[in-house]
Amino acid sequence: MNPPMSVFLRWSRPWLLPVALLACWEMVTTFAWVPSSLLAPPDQVLRSLFSLASNGQLLVHVSASLYRLLVGFFLGSLLGAALGIFTGVSKRAEAFLAPTLQAFAPVPPIAWIPLLIVFFGIGEGSKIALIALASFVVVYLHAFQGVRAADQKLVELAHAYKKGRPALVWEVLLPCALPGILTGLRVSLGLSWILLIAAELIASSRGLGWLIWDSRNFSRPDDMLAGMLAIAVLGGLSDRLLALLEKRLLSWRDSFAGA
Repeated sequence: MNPPMSVFLRWSRPWLLPVALLACWEMVTTFAWVPSSLLAPPDQVLRSLFSLASNGQLLVHVSASLYRLLVGFFLGSLLGAALGIFTGVSKRAEAFLAPTLQAFAPVPPIAWIPLLIVFFGIGEGSKIALIALASFVVVYLHAFQGVRAADQKLVELAHAYKKGRPALVWEVLLPCALPGILTGLRVSLGLSWILLIAAELIASSRGLGWLIWDSRNFSRPDDMLAGMLAIAVLGGLSDRLLALLEKRLLSWRDSFAGA
């Protein structure tokens, strides 16, 4: 194959599916297969997005959403990783904490909303707590399993070299658990973006989730889809940043990268 054509095909592949979906979307709205009150055409959504950006509303909504998401994600992930490693290392901690934590893990985060409102009110606290709770559960489970997946032979070798517990954790268990923790962080981040919509329904007047829900209630499909597009872009960028961090931290790992 011609080298320039090969390069073009390699760089164009990620765009083939989005272009096809955009063409289908344009066709559906052009032939009015779906009412315009339910689905706005792509050009109208782009105009709405630029209008929201130019008048400053988009920045207000994005800032509010990013604050809630990042604070909740950071707090929940930090606590989840710490407790996951702690219970993974210590059998006593596992016996004391793991049964309770794992019993509550299957409860959907949205089911906690009434209780979170009781404890944190209807302000920012309950919104951040919802995202933090979901992040905590996901990262905790991945960190715990990551520690327990460590090769027993490496642990025995560390004992043979008379490594103390801090050295064992830092030099053996944490590197073994790191792939699982980073996977948990990416899963947790995706879940946080999903729960952001639910969090911003709690007495909000700003945020991308609120924008989507308000636009849906008042039949503004262009603004609704503009908000969804903003979340897609921000969510994709945040996941890409975590993927780059994962690649950098796990550069020592020789893993399969696809055929």
